Amino acid sequence: MRFVTVYILIVANVFFISSCRSTGSKETPVTILIDTVPLVDTIKMAVVPATAVAVPLTLIITNLASATGPVVIGVYGKKNKFPDPKDQLKEYKFTPHAKELSAAITDLPVGTYAMAIYQDVNSNGKIDKNLIGIPTEPYAFSKNYKPTVKAPAFRDCSFNYMAKNDTIKMKMIR
Repeated sequence: MRFVTVYILIVANVFFISSCRSTGSKETPVTILIDTVPLVDTIKMAVVPATAVAVPLTLIITNLASATGPVVIGVYGKKNKFPDPKDQLKEYKFTPHAKELSAAITDLPVGTYAMAIYQDVNSNGKIDKNLIGIPTEPYAFSKNYKPTVKAPAFRDCSFNYMAKNDTIKMKMIR
């Protein structure tokens, strides 16, 4: 079976190469070298998995404190220091038009991520915190993780972004 497949490919290539000559060109012999690499391995390397194509990641964020305060979304990969705002993979800012926000992220490839978000109610460009470091503005983490004593770890909030799970729902903590 393998011999037949290789033979068909050789014949098809010779036919294609010979039909691509322009008029007026001299005929030159075509030399075809057959590599000893198995054909099946070559085909496997050329196949791109369907999950590598990104589909929009839809975010639905509820329990907003303000219908106009911007919502800042920090996206972290496995190599980022979660939830450090200085080490985000990407940051997005959306302005809601109600007390619920629905937004789409279109430039994020499939993979494993975690999100830390907050609503900048006073629009000062940062999350406000009290004296002991607890946010005074609404915030949320992916997987609706609610911290108790300390900030969450990446594994607490991480999710796999693939074509089959392209919607993330988060409820703001106030």
